[in-house]
Amino acid sequence: MELTEQRLLSRPEAEKLKKKLAAELRLSKLPSDLELAMLGRGRVLKKPVKTASGVSVITVVAPIFSCPHGKCVYCPGGRAYGTPQSYTGEEVVVKNAASLGYDPYLQVMSAVKRLRDMGHAVDKVELIIIGGTFTATSTMFQRRFIQRCLDALNGVPSGSLEEALKLAENSRTHVSGITIETKPDWVKRNLASSLVEMGVTRVEVGVQALDDHILRLVNRGHSLADVVEATSDLRDLSFKICYHVMPNLPGSSPAKDLQMLLNLFEDDRFRPDHLKIYPTLVLPNTELEKMWRRGEYTPYS
Repeated sequence: MELTEQRLLSRPEAEKLKKKLAAELRLSKLPSDLELAMLGRGRVLKKPVKTASGVSVITVVAPIFSCPHGKCVYCPGGRAYGTPQSYTGEEVVVKNAASLGYDPYLQVMSAVKRLRDMGHAVDKVELIIIGGTFTATSTMFQRRFIQRCLDALNGVPSGSLEEALKLAENSRTHVSGITIETKPDWVKRNLASSLVEMGVTRVEVGVQALDDHILRLVNRGHSLADVVEATSDLRDLSFKICYHVMPNLPGSSPAKDLQMLLNLFEDDRFRPDHLKIYPTLVLPNTELEKMWRRGEYTPYS
């Protein structure tokens, strides 16, 4: 207690104090910094923001697959590059997933271990599945993927997704929600209904823009009408809805982007529960990069 109330020590000061205490306690050898850190594990909380809300967020990456409509002009990933759609492969969570063969069970176990090693109590979890248009994969794949995530959190294997969901109700690690990513044209009522059965509670929808001309320019593969329909269907099924939008897309302007943001919350056809804003980036090996080099696209900065 005395040490925690004082200022942080410099490295030389800490080393001097360690030697002094070791001498006073008559230790046979001077403990290493790693040994001391392991003794303090669970007592010293690292990165407290990770569970500040009372919930541990665990992000899992789905295996690499292609979006059925093709590729958006700004998308840096995909099978050709050995990375999930929309990701560069340099993200920490994607690198970790790749090292584990994108195995959902191993990814969750790895995430839980990291959190506990930092001193966090992993007793309430929000599971987020990223990596592309999840609902464009087969229903069997989706169910099995979520089942294996839950098996890791439950601590016991299950014979089916239904059993895994039932076990999760009384598990020491409570799953407060499951989130998936998809596109508006791949989450209409029939697909959204199956998500209810899988325990999904929130859907992140790649809206990107509320302008059909812009959506066509970026080869988004969906229309504004798809956004409206998907939002209505998801809302009817009581999902939490998160929109992804992108300012500075080809065909847009600061004025159009501002109007889009106003429409998101003024027009009752939209009004998502959550919003993620991704500024458009010109990344290597994308069609957008080619457009930029040809002078067909100019970023705001």
